[in-house]
Amino acid sequence: MVRHRARIDAVLAVSRPGLIVSHASAVVMHDLPWFGPLPDRVVLTDPTRDRAQRLRFSDKVPARGREVATVMIDEVETTDLVTTAIDVALRSDRGHALVILDAVLGRGVDRRDLLVELESRPTRRGVQRVRALLELADARIESVGESLAHLVMHDLRLPKPELQQEFFVGGRCIARVDFWFPEHGVVVEFDGLVKYRAGDVRGTRTADDVVVAEKFREDAVRAVPGVRSVARLTWREVLPGGDAPTTLRRSGLPVSLAHRTTPAW
Repeated sequence: MVRHRARIDAVLAVSRPGLIVSHASAVVMHDLPWFGPLPDRVVLTDPTRDRAQRLRFSDKVPARGREVATVMIDEVETTDLVTTAIDVALRSDRGHALVILDAVLGRGVDRRDLLVELESRPTRRGVQRVRALLELADARIESVGESLAHLVMHDLRLPKPELQQEFFVGGRCIARVDFWFPEHGVVVEFDGLVKYRAGDVRGTRTADDVVVAEKFREDAVRAVPGVRSVARLTWREVLPGGDAPTTLRRSGLPVSLAHRTTPAW
C-alpha cells in the first residue's frame, strides 16, 4: 500500500491536471482492504478520453461523457467509495470484488447507491456478476479472510449462515463467531487464532497465553447447546484450489463430494 501510494504521487506530479485516481489506486487512497499484489501501474480515470491508454507507469481509463463522483483525499482527486467499489468489482475477480463491496458497506455506503452506480455504466459486461456479488456482500463482514470464506461457502451452495453470531451463557457473551449454521450446529471461523491475537492490543500475552486462551474460548463455544462442531478455515484453504470443501464437509456441513477443492473465483 505504501509503495503504491508513493507511485500515485510520482505519476500525478508529471501528469496534466484533471486526472482522477481510480480503481485499485483509489482503494489505496481510501485505505480499503486488499490482498495480494497491487497493480504495477497507477490507475487513472480520464474524463477527456474515450479509449483506454496504457503508459509505462499508469493505465488511463476513459470516461468521456460520464459524470464521475469524486472526493479529495490528501489533495488528490479520487473516485468516491461508491464509484471505486463498482470500478473494482467490474474489473477484478470475484474475490477482490467482494472484499471491496463488503468493506464499503461496512463504512456505511448504501447498497442501493452501489446498484444505481452499477446500472449507470455504459457497458453491460460483468454487470450480472457484480449484481450477484452485491446480493452476497454484507456490512457485518470484518476482514478480507471472512469475505473470501463467505464467497467459498456461497460457491459450495451451503445454506446462508448467520454472521457475527454471539453466544451467551448465564447472560454473558462468551464468544462472537464469524459464521454460524444453526440447522447443522456448525460454527465456522476464519483463522480465529489470528483474530484473538489481534485483540491483544497491548501485546501483554505470550504466544502460549494466546493459544491457551483461544483453546478455552473454543471449548466454551463447543459446550454451547446446539453447537456440534467448530471448523477453522485458513488462508491456504479459502484460496482457489485449497482444502476448504474438505474442512467444511468434515465439520458436518452438506458439501457435495463433487467439490474436491476450493472453486475458482
